[in-house]
Amino acid sequence: MVKQVTVAGSNGRLLCSGFWRLSRHLNYLGEILQALAVSLPSASIGVCWPLLYPLYYVLLFIGREQDDAAICAAKYGAAWDTYVKTVPWKIIPYVY
Repeated sequence: MVKQVTVAGSNGRLLCSGFWRLSRHLNYLGEILQALAVSLPSASIGVCWPLLYPLYYVLLFIGREQDDAAICAAKYGAAWDTYVKTVPWKIIPYVY
């Protein structure tokens, strides 16, 4: 069992241990990868329009991540700044 580590001052709401230490929205990456897995078989036979499905998720989640960051910065204040330094990656670990 992984010990749950949270940011001080967040009342245990900003988790930065386990998988959540890798990125702030790791669940978004899972959704994008699932959409990619569903659309790749069609793309491999030359039909490219199914790739719009994962592209939709990428555009949706980047915008949502930016909105969430603004809301959380206002809600948690200095605790959010500490969280961002502790978990620097937004969606894709070591990339974005």
